[in-house]
Order: sequence, then structure tokens, then C-alpha cells
Amino acid sequence: MKNMVVYAYILLRCKMGRLKSVVEEVKKIENIKAVYPVTGRFDAVIEVEVGELNQLADLIIDRIQNIEGVERTETLLSLG
Repeated sequence: MKNMVVYAYILLRCKMGRLKSVVEEVKKIENIKAVYPVTGRFDAVIEVEVGELNQLADLIIDRIQNIEGVERTETLLSLG
């Protein structure tokens, strides 16, 4: 059976004045491919590649959402 790869984009909102430190911490996490600060309702977009959905859940819940200054996340799964 072919190994599955899950690609996702995590929209990240930070507390005021915390974007730079949050981005630095996010970049240290395994499976993070890129972090892009953006304008709009969210402060950054995180590009992620993992082997399974449970890895993605752990990455979001245990790692990203526990970073000091993270206010909320919203995850978009790639369909292609």
C-alpha cells in the first residue's frame, strides 16, 4: 500500500505584538515546510506535510496551539 502524505495549511492568529516570536517557534517544529506572515483576518499561514491525519492533529493541538501568543488556528486540508 502506498504511503499517504497529508498536506495542510494552518491559518494562525496571534496575540498583538507576538507574531515574530510565534513564527520563530513554529519554524522549529518538525513537518513545518514554511511559514508566511500575511495580512487579513489571520496573521500567518503555515504550510505542513505529515504522514497521517493523527500526526497533523498532534502537531496542531500539542505543538502549535501551545505556543505562547497563539490565539487561534484554522486548518485547511489539501485535496490534491
